This record gives sequence, structure tokens and C-alpha cells, in this order.
Amino acid sequence: MNIPYTDSLFLGIFRILLWVLFLYILKRLIFKGERSRNQVKAMGNLWAFYGSIVLVLIFILVQINSYDLFTCLLLLLLFFCFRLVGFNRLAFNWRMWERRRKSVLIRVIENVEDKDSIVEVSEGSNKERFGVKPGFYIAVGVCVIAVTVRFYLMQFDSFQLSVSWFEELSLINDISNQSWFNNQLTLAGEAAFMNFYALITGISKEMALESFGLFQAFLLCFVIFWFVDAMTNSLVTIPLIAALAFALFFNLAPINIPQISHNKSTFMAFTFFLPAMIFIRKPWKLYQAQPKAYFFGMLMLFLAIGLIDFFTYFFLLVPYFVLAAVFLRKKYRKYFWQAISAYAISIAVIMSYYLLACYRNDVDFWVFFRSNLLSVSATTTTDNLLFSYSYLILSFQVISLVSVVVMAVLFSKKSVKWASPLMFIIYVNGLILLSRLDLGFFDIDLFNEVLPIFIACSIGLAFYIIYYFFNTGVRHIEIPDKLSAPLLFMGFIAGAFYSQQTLFTRVNQNDNILSKDILEAYQKIHDGFIPYGFAVINANTMQPMSRGSHNFISYEDFVETYPQRDSVYFANKEDKEFLRQNTEYIIPNSLLVFVYDSVPSEFAGKVPIDESLLQRVDGQLKAFESNGRTVRLFFDKGDLKVYEIVNNPSQAKLSELL
Repeated sequence: MNIPYTDSLFLGIFRILLWVLFLYILKRLIFKGERSRNQVKAMGNLWAFYGSIVLVLIFILVQINSYDLFTCLLLLLLFFCFRLVGFNRLAFNWRMWERRRKSVLIRVIENVEDKDSIVEVSEGSNKERFGVKPGFYIAVGVCVIAVTVRFYLMQFDSFQLSVSWFEELSLINDISNQSWFNNQLTLAGEAAFMNFYALITGISKEMALESFGLFQAFLLCFVIFWFVDAMTNSLVTIPLIAALAFALFFNLAPINIPQISHNKSTFMAFTFFLPAMIFIRKPWKLYQAQPKAYFFGMLMLFLAIGLIDFFTYFFLLVPYFVLAAVFLRKKYRKYFWQAISAYAISIAVIMSYYLLACYRNDVDFWVFFRSNLLSVSATTTTDNLLFSYSYLILSFQVISLVSVVVMAVLFSKKSVKWASPLMFIIYVNGLILLSRLDLGFFDIDLFNEVLPIFIACSIGLAFYIIYYFFNTGVRHIEIPDKLSAPLLFMGFIAGAFYSQQTLFTRVNQNDNILSKDILEAYQKIHDGFIPYGFAVINANTMQPMSRGSHNFISYEDFVETYPQRDSVYFANKEDKEFLRQNTEYIIPNSLLVFVYDSVPSEFAGKVPIDESLLQRVDGQLKAFESNGRTVRLFFDKGDLKVYEIVNNPSQAKLSELL
């Protein structure tokens, strides 16, 4: 297994979880109130609400050239405080302010006199205050399994340093440069999340791009667990079945095996789309005790989906609205119309923005719109399937038909309980039929990307019928979660391994190894050197990896123009006035030269490298060394070596400066 930057991959996920833990402890320490009875439900709701707000906030800040980590955190903190206080209480009232100020001062004086603490902390034992129910641990456990499996399969991933990889890295860099509308004419929502992920965790953008697929799998698996919980009110067993099916089984739908750990905009959109489906059908899950917050919450959700993925935004949301209208309960009609209004407003906002952006950048709007309904980079194959694609779809639809018939009978007796599962099964099968019509505007590959999510949730709902009859039949049979959860974990892991042995026992490819070695070298450089205190010498294709971090010199410039620049600099190194007037001759404190011993043909297809040019680079390195310049080996692994040419000693590395 060759994934050399393992620590960097998991560092981002670990730091995100530390942020969540910190906020949870802060909330339980300072704010009074009973702890949530269902932490999975609470965390799922928080992600849907605050996750969508984060994306909309980044979008707004980029438009006004104000996007950075400090601004985002400050605005989120203010919003969080206002949310706790209540927006309806923000209107300033001088008399009320005076009364509150005096009461606070009196309370502080009384506490000082009585030798009590000035700041009140919520009362209760640590167990009551910080206790977490087993269902939450189980949900996190299945998410960890999803990440672990994809991490293992990452060694076979060919996404690194591909054309798509560089395009996505360019999108992430554009967000840092306050640019949302890009030359690639693609939606930037997912790139904005990756950029924020890199900022808040302190990892490089390259590592954020590499590890975001793992974080995405963790997040989506948790949302699936939450979604099935909300659909069925089963706290552990049924949600666990659905989450494990998504986490472990890659042979139930067509997927692109070589890019199995690659982040996907459809997956990111589904972390908001699944909550939106629940909140449309069950609005009380969102507004809880604040009905007025429903419209705002739905507006943020729809804006987030629209900023990430048009396929989900138009082709998946609209049919769900139509079907939801059929199963609409009378008492929730006003919320349904609020959801439709929020969706219509979000469309108006997003389309208006892109119309204006296309006009200002002289781009055909319809070309931009159609290109984002389809995807060139999204490809799926049927090589991984347990059965043929047609047989798999037929089997799924037969099981769905049986489930629909049974659910329809149960719906006639308990409509409230069975409406949501019945509607979801009908909805998924309707989409499958739509995909079989071979419509030109409906991207089959994008639908196949999200099909594993639909199938996993449908498997959980099908098992829910069996689970229901076991618990309500003539003979009541109930298996405690402490027993059922370990059995399900072991059963699914064993089934996944034995049914997918070819997937887990493949041989790694040399081009994948070299790509990962290059990324490891860049990560080591990022950790050890001062930004813009050095320059990297590499192939032209690698230039995007230097944006926003350090200087870049191509192989051609290094052998043709750099030697003259170098000689002029050292001839006038002590002449500060000359260098001030001729800044083009100032050279980096260190040069890091990438040298490839051999280049596999597959890798050369992604990163063209001229062998004769490499020989000239090697000759230039020897020339610098023979002239007395310090040239030392900085990185050596496999077919890759990185040499450091020291121009100004003790000026480029953090450790040397310290």
C-alpha cells in the first residue's frame, strides 16, 4: 500500500472533528438546556443549516472581494450568537438595555459578595451535560469504515495530477483570488468548500483536494444515516444497514473504479439534497420550535445545492416537488408553498448572477447552463457490477415493486408512518425509468454517480418492512442495538470483502505511485519552507501547484534564461540600489529542482516531460555545484529526486530561521 502522505490526508478530517467537538463542549458548558435526545438528528440538522449558510456566505464574500478565514469565522460567530439570542430580539430598545445592564451589574456585585462565580455555567453532572447516546457512536463508526475503505482504494486511484485534478486545483485557487466565475465555465460551490476546508484545517490546497473525497465520504455516510433515521424513526438498525451499504458495496451500481476516492460535486450536493427532501416532506424536522425559520433554512439549502450542482438542482429536485405534492398533508401546506417559494427565489438569484457573469465575461449563457447540466469528467463503467447492469436494475425494480405494494397496504392503515418511505421508493424508480428513456439532456453518468446513494437508502427502507413485521407481528421479536449493530458490521464487512475480492486485491500502477510521490514531495516542501521564499523547477504542467504558495520556474526557463539572471544577481548581490532598480534579477533564496529518473508512459500521458530537457536540467545542476553552489538532496523516493540549490543560506527554511 503506497499512500505516502497518510498523516496529511487525515490531518484535515481530524482537525474538522476537533472543531465540532470544541463547539459541542462550548455549547454544553455555557448554554443551559437539556442535551439532545438524538445526537445524530441534531448534528444532521446543524450540518444542513450551518453548512449551507457557510457556502452562501463564501459566495457573497467572494463577490465583494472579502473572502478569508478570519472574515468567515467572525461572521459565523456573529450569526451563531444572533441565532441564540433570537433575531426578533435584535431591535434596539434603550430602556430594556438599561434594565439589562443594571441587572447584570447587580448580579455581578452579588456574586462577588457571596464569592460565587461571575459566569454562570449550566448545572448538571458531566454525564448529563456531555453524554452521547450509542446511536451517535455507531453512526460515526460506519463513517470511519467508509473513509478507511476509500483510503485503502486510494492507492489505485489515477485521479492525482490528471487534467481534471489540475482543473479542480485551479478552481480552488480562484476562490482564494476572489473569483467565483471561472474560465472553465463550471460551478464553483464544491471548490469553495474545499478552499474553506484547507483554510480552517491549515493544510495545503493540494492536500485538501486529495483528502476532501475522504471527508466527503464521511459526511455523506453520516447524512445517509441521518436521512434513513428521519424517514423511519429507527434510531440504529435501519439507518446502519443503509449507511453500511453505501460505505462498503461498490458493486451495486456503475461507478468509475480508478477515481473511486475522488470528490464529486453530486455527492457534495447530496449532503444538502437529502436533508431538503426530509424538510420538504417533514417541515417540523427543520423549524422545530421556530416556524418562522423554515423559509430561511430552505432558501439556504436550495442556494447551496444550486451553487454546487445543477443536475441535482434541476433534474432531481423538481420531480421530488411534484411527487411531494401528491403526498402532501393539509396541515403542512403552508410550509410546502414556503419551500416552493424558497426554491423559486434561489433559482432567480443564482440564474441572475450567472446571467450577469456570462454577460460581463462575454460567455454564452446557454452554453454555460447546458455544460453544467452535463459532465465530461463524470464517467462510470459496469466492470465493477456483481451482475449485468440490466439485470441489476431489473432486480432492484422487482424488489421496489414488492416494497411499494407492501408499503401501500401499510400506508392505507398508517399513512403518516409510511408516506415518506413509500414516496421515496416511487421517486427513485421514477428516476430510473427516466434514465432508461435515453433523453439527451439527462446525463446518465451523473445519475449513475448518485445511484449508489439511492440504492443504499432503498435497501434500508426495504429492510424496514421486515424490521416492522418482526416488531409488530403476532410474535414480538426485538434484538437490542448492542447485539444487532456488531452483527450488522461483521456481516456487511464479510459480505463486501468476499463479493469484491478483485477490487481489493488489484496491483498498483507505477504512474499512480509516481503521482503520489510528487504530492508527498510538495507537501514536505509546503511544511518546511517559507511561502515565496523559494522557487520550484518542474514541468510546465505542474505550474498550478505553485499558485498562491511559491515561485515557479519551468525546465525551459531554468536551462535557458535562469543562468544569466543568476549570474547578474551574484555579480551585484551587495549593490542594494541596483537590485532595487532591477528587481527582475532578484532570485529566490532556494531552488527546488524536480528530477525524474524514469517516467512511466501512463504518467507521461498526464504530465508530458521531455527526456532530453531533463538531461539539460541535470547538466545545469552539476554546473551550479561545480561553481561552488550548495546543492543537496532534499527528497528521494522511487523515480523522483528533488534537489535544493541554496542561493542564500538560512533564508528559505522555517527551521533555519528559527
